[in-house]
Amino acid sequence: MNSIVTTRQSLVPTTITEMEMFAEKLSKSILVPKDYQGKPANCFVAIQWGLECGLAPLQALQSIAVINGKPSMYGDALLAMVRADSRCLGVHEEQKDGLAVCIIKRKHSDGSVEEVKRTFSMKQAEQAGLSNRPTWKAYPQRMLQHRARGNAIRDAFPDVIHGLISTEEAQDYDEPKDVTPQQEAVAPPTIETLTAPKVEEAEVITEKKQEPPVSVFDKYLENVVPGKTETVIAESFELCVPNKKPTTYQDPLNYRDAYSDLQLAVRRV
Repeated sequence: MNSIVTTRQSLVPTTITEMEMFAEKLSKSILVPKDYQGKPANCFVAIQWGLECGLAPLQALQSIAVINGKPSMYGDALLAMVRADSRCLGVHEEQKDGLAVCIIKRKHSDGSVEEVKRTFSMKQAEQAGLSNRPTWKAYPQRMLQHRARGNAIRDAFPDVIHGLISTEEAQDYDEPKDVTPQQEAVAPPTIETLTAPKVEEAEVITEKKQEPPVSVFDKYLENVVPGKTETVIAESFELCVPNKKPTTYQDPLNYRDAYSDLQLAVRRV
């Protein structure tokens, strides 16, 4: 009896040039998911994510999905990755009365075994506003199972899934809003504008007229003219004559008369 040995091999690129050519070829095929058709850059990233998670290139394209701009992995693929790890001692899932339970046992390097148990109920789905979504209405038990499984896997084997969340969970999140302030579009400068000689414009300085200072004495005299409504409080005035004691006047009119007499005396001399 002949024994038939079957070995599965996968073409795996080893350089960035091979990866680019490989991603370009795959993006032109209709056998890859629609999210990767015509998008070689997305194929490149998905294959790299798969290699880091231990997935073959085509397996990565079938398992990794981009939801709201972030990579995610289908729950069945996450479960397969965890079960393939030698540290996983078992995965148990059950549902009862609208409550999904997932229990994962992991063996640590010191020989101890950690049991991670996570649950997700329909009440939690209602509180999170998930129960009214079309997928949850059509497959409520399946969605509960994926939520409990995703939480357990993320807590028990974060080093295996490399930060990826389940696609079923990612689809429940709303697309983040763009809060970047919009800037007005500015037309790029033309060649003529860039090559034109710069002309420095002279700075125009406008001279401000300076009003002559107004003394309290002048304000008081202006207040006497009919039509002025503001009242100016008179201050004391001193008339200083050389070799004589200064004379103080409370009334500016008396000060004016004394100053005029002094000027007449000087003129006579």
